[in-house]
Parts: sequence; C-alpha cells; structure tokens
Amino acid sequence: METSLFARIALSPLSLLRRGRRLVLLIPALLLVSCSASHGPGLVEIARLPLPAYEPPDVEDLPSYRINFGDELEFKFFNNDRFNETVSVRPDGRISLQRLGDLLVLGRTPEEIDSVVTAAYASIILSPEVTVFVRQFGQQMVYVLGEVNNPGEIDYRRGMTLLQAVALAGGPTREAQMTSVLVIRQEQNELVAARWDMDRLMEGELEGGDPLVTPYDVIFVPQDFISRVNEFVDAYLPAILMPLDLTVRWFYYQRLVEGRDL
Repeated sequence: METSLFARIALSPLSLLRRGRRLVLLIPALLLVSCSASHGPGLVEIARLPLPAYEPPDVEDLPSYRINFGDELEFKFFNNDRFNETVSVRPDGRISLQRLGDLLVLGRTPEEIDSVVTAAYASIILSPEVTVFVRQFGQQMVYVLGEVNNPGEIDYRRGMTLLQAVALAGGPTREAQMTSVLVIRQEQNELVAARWDMDRLMEGELEGGDPLVTPYDVIFVPQDFISRVNEFVDAYLPAILMPLDLTVRWFYYQRLVEGRDL
C-alpha cells in the first residue's frame, strides 16, 4: 500500500542519529542560503508529487443554479433601457418589477425567470428581449438550535459537516442529548427530518460518519432522546422555528402548514 507524503518524509530517531553528521553540516548551509535571499528565507524542497489529471465534467452533468433568498438579479432589456433594473430577492422569495408587480422567483433558474418575464412583458412591450443576470449571491445560512451554547444562524460553507455546524454554534451544553440530534431540511416539496447519533462523533470516533449539511438546514439538539421523529416534528416544529428570522419561517411554513408548491 502506498504510504502518505508525511510517512515517506518522516525520519525515525535511529535514522536521525545515523544522519547526525550530515545534518550538522547541512543545517549551516541551509541557513546561509536563507539569509542570503533578498525576499525572506527560501524553501527547501523535500518532495514533489504529480497531481491527477483534471477532467472537466460534461455540461449536461452540471446542475443549473436556482435563485435563493437575498440574491441580486439584474434585468436587461434590449432596446428598452427604461425597464432595466436590479432587484434583490425578498424574504418571501419574490421580487418586484416595473409594470408587473410581484413575481415569485425562489427556486427557479435564471433561464426560467427569463422566460416568465419575457412572456409577462409581451403584453406591454413589442417583442421584448430580456436577459437575466445573477449579480450577487445571498449568504446561505444553517440554523443550529436547542441545547447549544450559541443557538441561532451560522454562515454556510461548502463542505460543512454536522459536527462543524454544532461546533460553530458554541458546542453542546451539559444538558444536550447528543444521541438524538435532529436535522430538518427541505427536499423537493417535502420537509424531511432525520435523527443522528453524534455522541461518539463528539468523542472523536468518526466510524459512524460526519454527514454534510446543506444550506438552510435546521439542526436541533434536544434535551431528551427523541424516539418518534415524525411526531416530534409535527408537535414542536413551530416552536423550533419561532426564534428564526422571517426567511426561514416562511421557507418551512410555506411547505409544512400551507402545503403550497413553489
């Protein structure tokens, strides 16, 4: 089995003793090279590893970006500059455009919005040509609630794991039941809740895995073990969401309570 870079570089105490005289002679020489450099100490190369060849994915395999809360959208009209404008997606998932009013854009791709806006302006402008740009992306959040030291929202970062999210929320309190942590997220038109045992994970045992979180996940660390997740979510979800901002409350109530589709 191929050894790691650090394993190949590491020297045992015995090998260090055998190389003692060579190291004594080598160190002053390296110091002289470092001191003579005009831009700070020079690096001494100890290994060179080839990188694997990069294979770009097919365009068909790349998912289309879908508009999120806080995104800034720019609308450009060909030969109709007075309709050009830049708007931000509100906490209710909508934007307001001239002569059209409110338009629901949350979860749609820029191409889908382009088609909707073009069709809507067809009754106002002769043969409208509209292009939609995403000029700025809104900050995505993860919400960690319950028995953590600093409950609330944290900035989402790509590759964030459940353990990292709880740690960024100040870690669990003494009353936290880490064997029954809930992760609540929206998938398609459903609200999904899952229980995860983080007890061993907190002790450094990674065999069970450290699952990734996704933007707008709600992570709830309870005080007691939750045996029936569905019943708990039905009974306590409004109370869990209550401290959160309007964005998240709308995001979940829209699907759970009203049952309406975007």
